[in-house]
Amino acid sequence: ARVPPQGCPTLTYQQRIIGFVACCGIGYLLSFIGTLLLFGNTSTNDKIRNFAALYIFGNFIAISATLFLIGPRRQCQKMFDKTRRISTIVWLSTLLITFIIAVAGVDAGWVVFMLLIQICASIWYSASYIPYGRRMIIKIFQSTCFKPCPAACDPCIKIAT
Repeated sequence: ARVPPQGCPTLTYQQRIIGFVACCGIGYLLSFIGTLLLFGNTSTNDKIRNFAALYIFGNFIAISATLFLIGPRRQCQKMFDKTRRISTIVWLSTLLITFIIAVAGVDAGWVVFMLLIQICASIWYSASYIPYGRRMIIKIFQSTCFKPCPAACDPCIKIAT
């Protein structure tokens, strides 16, 4: 028998799956709509700010999808586990900061800069759920960008293990 997650004890397994799929779908739909706004007729700054706001709001909704499957307590335990605590804090912080500066009307260059940092943080965070995921990322960088000096990635290897 499946044990229901702490946050949704009265939902059936099917209802939790529906909640998960709905949150993922709505979250990714908002992110996609934000991407479409980049091709609109408004100014470049408005395009980037609107994109960032919808993209990040969509990400927050998509993140909440797993709450239906494993509950908030287990979700937080997994997110703030010793191996991914720093990447979780950096990722969530960059999501929040990027959203705030996008909505506040800060220059689009800063919004794009924060989006790039947020995406990198998201990739590093996500890789922590894949066995040897972070090591694979480091090996890719060692064999490409840091080929002349692969030892530059050594501090990251210590963090990834």
